[in-house]
Amino acid sequence: MTPATPSRRHLLLMLAASAGLGGCAQLATNLGLAPLLQRLGLMEAPAPALPAAEAAALRSLDVQGGRALLAGDVEGAIAAWSRYAQQAPSTLPRARQLRGHLTLLRREAARRFVQRATAAEAVTGLRRTDRLHVAVLPFANAVPSASANASANASPSPAAPAPAAGFNRAIVAMIAVDLARVPGLTVLEREKVELLTQEMRLSASALVDPATAARPGRLLGAGTVVGGEVLNAPGPTGPGSGRYRLSTAVGDVSRGRLLGQAEIEGLQSEFFVLQKRIVHGILDLLELPNRPAAVDVVHTRSWEAYARFARGLQLLSEDKFTEAREAFVAALGFDPAFAMAEEAFLATPERPATLQEIGAAAAAASSR
Repeated sequence: MTPATPSRRHLLLMLAASAGLGGCAQLATNLGLAPLLQRLGLMEAPAPALPAAEAAALRSLDVQGGRALLAGDVEGAIAAWSRYAQQAPSTLPRARQLRGHLTLLRREAARRFVQRATAAEAVTGLRRTDRLHVAVLPFANAVPSASANASANASPSPAAPAPAAGFNRAIVAMIAVDLARVPGLTVLEREKVELLTQEMRLSASALVDPATAARPGRLLGAGTVVGGEVLNAPGPTGPGSGRYRLSTAVGDVSRGRLLGQAEIEGLQSEFFVLQKRIVHGILDLLELPNRPAAVDVVHTRSWEAYARFARGLQLLSEDKFTEAREAFVAALGFDPAFAMAEEAFLATPERPATLQEIGAAAAAASSR
C-alpha cells in the first residue's frame, strides 16, 4: 500500500482552513464541496431563511442559555445551548460559535462534577449503579515502543500521523458513539471520564483491570466499565499497512468482576471492521441483542482520514484549537463524508475563552 496523495478536494479544504477560499468558490462548487465548506464556516453561505416562529424559538434558547451562564448555572447553559445547536441550521454563525462554547462549558461542568463526586464519596461512600450506564475509559498503549514515544513527544504537521494517544482517543470516541446508538444504553460523557481518571491519577493500563476501574466507575455513576488497549504498529509499505490490535475488558462495577474480554487484530486499513467487532463484543457481554442498524454505520473507511481525526482529538485535548481544526479539515479532505470529523471541527473553539468571556458574548448576542 502506498501513501495517499492529497487530492484536489483535500488541497482545497486545507486552503480554506488556512487562508480562506479567495477565488476558489467555483472550484469548491465543481468538486461538490461547497455545502461542506459552508457548514464548516469556511465558505460564505446564504443566510438561512427561518420562519418567524423558529427564529423566535432559537433566540429564546440563546437568551435562556446566556442567562443561565451569567447566573452561574453551567449545566442550564449547556442544556439550552445544546438544544439551540441541535435545532439551528448548521450554516448559522451563532450556532457555530455556540458549539465551540459548549465544548468549553462541558469541560467546566466535568470539573465541577468530579469535585462533587469525590466529595460525596467521603460522606456517602460508593453508590450502586445501573449496568446499562456505561463508561468507556481511556485506552492504554499496548507494548509502546521508543518510536511511538518519540512521535508522541514531537510536534508534527497536521498531515503527519497521530501519536499513539490520538489513535486511542479516536477508537474510544467511535466505540462510545456506536454504543450510544443502542436504545436503553447510556454512555457517559467523555469529558467526565477523562477528567476523573486524571484526577485519580489512574493510568490507562490500570483501567483495563475491572477491579481497578470499579471505583472510578461508581464515582461516574456507571454500572459497566469498558477498558482497553490499542496496538498500532507501523507496516512495511506506508500508512494503513501495519498491524492494528484492539483488546477490551468489560467489567461489572457493582460486583467488581470481569464480564469478559475480546481481542481483534488485523491490518490498520481494516480498523473500521475491527472497531465494529469490538462494539458487538461489548453488546454481547451486556446481553443486548436488539441493535439498530446505526451501530454498523461505518464512520470512515479511510486510514488517512482516521489518522488525522485522531491527531485532531489529541490536539483538542491539549487546547491547541487552531491545529485541531486544521487536522479535522485534513481528515475531511480524505473523506468529506466523515461525520465525526465534521462534528469535531464544529465543536472545536476557534480560540480559548473563559466563562466570563463566553458570558459577555452571550450578553452581546441577546442585546442584538
